[in-house]
Amino acid sequence: MKAPATIRAGFVRRAVGLGGEVEVEPLGGNPGRFAPGSVLRAGNRPVEIERAHQAGGMLLRLKIAGVDDRDAAEKLRGRYLEIDGGDLPELPEGAFYEWQLVGLQVYDLSGRKLGRLEEVLGYPANDVYVVVGQGGQTLVPAIREVVREVDLEAGRMEIDLPPEEEVG
Repeated sequence: MKAPATIRAGFVRRAVGLGGEVEVEPLGGNPGRFAPGSVLRAGNRPVEIERAHQAGGMLLRLKIAGVDDRDAAEKLRGRYLEIDGGDLPELPEGAFYEWQLVGLQVYDLSGRKLGRLEEVLGYPANDVYVVVGQGGQTLVPAIREVVREVDLEAGRMEIDLPPEEEVG
């Protein structure tokens, strides 16, 4: 499976202060991609990170080269910061990028098809997979005890849901 041309790395929520800093919600699990000197894209424009620090909770506060006042920072509000898909590092065994999982067919341990993985929701404790099938929508916690096998080549995922979570 080929990586998309660009991957969303963060979402610019708002301008902060008067010096051109922005508050960014990181997407994915690699806050290191916002290290000073890193180059991302905001639309068609490359942007270089000058400074980065935690802004509380999961948010980052970034200073981008050339964005030196609040007006310039406001122009980034609502934009995604992206990286080139070819720049993605290899993940450790058992870890996957969201784009690799969306579209997989999901089955229970008995081989019954539950539906298609439509979306990955990011939560602090663990991601949650949204599986949509004939039985409706099922929320699947992305934890080893539930997700038993992911076979990207076959386009399938096998899960073991607790009885109270099973689809009808």
